[in-house]
Amino acid sequence: MLYYPPLSSGSVTQFPIVRRTQIGTLMNDLINGTRITMADSVAGLIRWQLRHLNLSDDEWGAIEQLFAAAEGRLNTFTFLDPTDNLLMWSEDWTKPQWSSDPMLQLSVGQPDPLGGSNAVQITNASQTIQQVVQSTSAPSGFQYCFSVYVRSDVPSPVQLEIGQQLLVPVSVGPVWKRVTATSTPGGPNTGVRFGLQLSAGANILVFGAQVEAQASAGPYKKTTDWSGIYTETRFDSDSLQRSTDSKNHNSCIVNLIARAT
Repeated sequence: MLYYPPLSSGSVTQFPIVRRTQIGTLMNDLINGTRITMADSVAGLIRWQLRHLNLSDDEWGAIEQLFAAAEGRLNTFTFLDPTDNLLMWSEDWTKPQWSSDPMLQLSVGQPDPLGGSNAVQITNASQTIQQVVQSTSAPSGFQYCFSVYVRSDVPSPVQLEIGQQLLVPVSVGPVWKRVTATSTPGGPNTGVRFGLQLSAGANILVFGAQVEAQASAGPYKKTTDWSGIYTETRFDSDSLQRSTDSKNHNSCIVNLIARAT
């Protein structure tokens, strides 16, 4: 499977980045002259313009290699949108995208740190560790930062999970705080899962789960049934040009396009 390659910094691209969303519109003119319009998400497109400056020869070579493998605009690849959250349903962990062990009790509609009621209460009613995770199609060779807001009236030990190997213990107290874990899972490109492990009897509130392909957490971005993993991305040109000032100083503009679904 093809992926847009990360830079040596671990991030997908440099900032600033330009992203444009194009949504189609369906129109139906009724016999009485009334016009009904609605968004057509199937016809929607997202375009990115990535401006790379001072790329090393290896970084430029990875982009060039992907371009050759994709045969320009012909074939698709996976792109991890650096402006978005790579998880789905970041505030509703009862959705099927989240997989929870049978003894975990999840209740939505709880007070959240932003003054709303979009947090989730998670209670481990068992006598053993239980977990709730979301599996993604993100490549395991990338660097990821997993972040989530947590709170508990009674101090509770919780572990953040990235992949199936990294567990980062965090302390949860009565004040909302954002906890993070960063890792490069490695291994075959079969996807990466993210989530929490709760000790026996733990009862916590969680809000705003987020995953980004970078070293640290950015501003929180709410998601529902749409995440920042685009598995059918294409180059938006059949040519790829660069300018080179000297060794390991390459610059280029890369235009990508994907369906907004």
